[in-house]
Amino acid sequence: MDEMFLNIMSKDLHQIREDIGHQTETISEIKIAVIKVEVLDRTANSLLKELQASSRDAGQLSQDIKGVQGLVGQLRHDLTKPLQHEHHHHFSKILWAAFALLIGFSVAVGGWFQSFKSGREYRDADTQIRYLRLLPEDSLYSALIRAEKLVKSDPESVRDSVLQVEENRERYWQMVREAERLREKGFGR
Repeated sequence: MDEMFLNIMSKDLHQIREDIGHQTETISEIKIAVIKVEVLDRTANSLLKELQASSRDAGQLSQDIKGVQGLVGQLRHDLTKPLQHEHHHHFSKILWAAFALLIGFSVAVGGWFQSFKSGREYRDADTQIRYLRLLPEDSLYSALIRAEKLVKSDPESVRDSVLQVEENRERYWQMVREAERLREKGFGR
């Protein structure tokens, strides 16, 4: 009998365990459902707030539309009035524009003049340096004074003569090099 009692008890215990397992699954499903309900509740609350904000915005929008309709009515009323012709005098504007152009032209001409002047000074200084290179060893100061006097007296002719002397010297040295080259080849021995 104990064995039978034990079998019945074991079956009952087994049945109780299965029931507890089903109840545990049901409880976890209930927990999941509660979480979903909470999420839906929060979503519903946010939707309710958005709906309230939308209704306020719709009210503001209807007020704005009424304002625009009033402006359109005013514009239609203003467009029915005849246009008034105004006479504009442009002479003073043209005068100011001409004055501004004159100032701009004056600035441009002054810039060109300064460029020309500084270019001439550069060229004269270059001529002085070239002249100093042509002189034999002499006191630099006296040579500088003579070069300055020469260039200031007639800058164009001094420049031309300096360039001519340089070209003559270059030709002389080319002839010397050519003679040296021919001598090395055996000509002129």
